[in-house]
Amino acid sequence: MYKIDSQRNQRILVLNIRGYCESEAGEEIARLIDKTFAAEKPAGVIFNFNDCKVINSVCISSLIETIELIACDYDTATVICGLDQTKATLFKMVGMLDLAELKENIEGAMKYLAE
Repeated sequence: MYKIDSQRNQRILVLNIRGYCESEAGEEIARLIDKTFAAEKPAGVIFNFNDCKVINSVCISSLIETIELIACDYDTATVICGLDQTKATLFKMVGMLDLAELKENIEGAMKYLAE
């Protein structure tokens, strides 16, 4: 089971992802991004995985596509935070961190986007 909370903080979209991220979570994240960018382009996007226990391969695939869309098509800064060492290594291996900045926590992510 997963839960995704989205909020705007100073024109920055923050997605707090909790629980077990499976294909449905990846699809919901993609819908939230599409809806957000259709309404008003944010200054940056933060994916906070602090409370995410597991991310399966289908969700990883969806996240790669979504982050690629944000970085390349929308030309918007993306930050990923709250990853444990195993998830950070996986995100590096699949090339996700070539498109997004990795920060330890939400505070570091907000500070990075404010610069």
